[in-house]
Amino acid sequence: MKRIADVFFFMVAAAVLLSCSKDRAPRIEGMVYIPPGEFIMGSEEVDTEGLGKEFGLRKERYYEDETPMRRVFLEGYYIDTYEVTNAQYKKYLDETGYTPPPTWENGTFPDGEADHPVTYVTWYEAHAYCKWAGKRLPTEAEWEKAARGPDGNIYPWGNEYDEKKANLNTGEVKPVGSYPTDRSPYGVYDMAGNVMEWVEDWYEPYPGNTSKNKDFGRKYKVLRGGLGGMSGHYIMNKIFARGANRNYYLPDGAGDDGGFRCARSAEVEPER
Repeated sequence: MKRIADVFFFMVAAAVLLSCSKDRAPRIEGMVYIPPGEFIMGSEEVDTEGLGKEFGLRKERYYEDETPMRRVFLEGYYIDTYEVTNAQYKKYLDETGYTPPPTWENGTFPDGEADHPVTYVTWYEAHAYCKWAGKRLPTEAEWEKAARGPDGNIYPWGNEYDEKKANLNTGEVKPVGSYPTDRSPYGVYDMAGNVMEWVEDWYEPYPGNTSKNKDFGRKYKVLRGGLGGMSGHYIMNKIFARGANRNYYLPDGAGDDGGFRCARSAEVEPER
């Protein structure tokens, strides 16, 4: 009986400590605090139909770079509630004098797109913006935990695919937060659809991954999240919207389907 009581006490104490840590984390405008703890990262799915090869995927098969599925512990951190917008990026350019995206005319974004996620930014440009903002790019693990929650949801809203819950098949980018249902358990938006997002990591195999992927290594950077410009590709949308999905591209490359959001390490206030 004593051992059971000791275990129960430990569980209660851990829960209280976690709650206190979250309460003591200072609020940061425009960011969501993700408390410390474990989450499920990766997947055990198998591309038995060879869909990756059918759709011309460089890694031949979907899911192979997501294994093994495992539990990962992360300390508390913050992540942007929404993807970085054109208006936010314009402020950065005005203060630094850096070159705007190639689709902007006269140094500014198109009319009516202030709240759209900025696109056509390279990994280096995204990294520089986050540093300027006093933040950093999230790691793959941080991005995935924020998207899937502590229970490892397949999609931010749960485990059933619903293309109406996110910007997945409109064929165009939408203002951030346009889909209230594309919201993770932690309250982070647009992680299943809208644009893919740069993260900090190189495209490398997870510990224990045995797939023979020729693209693994320090050549490509990872992008996470689904996108809205794939109208008509139901199967691909369903795969890309998953929190475990990994995309990758050259760090000096950019396109109309890629943006980013920033993260920040947590500094929990000491108890008084």
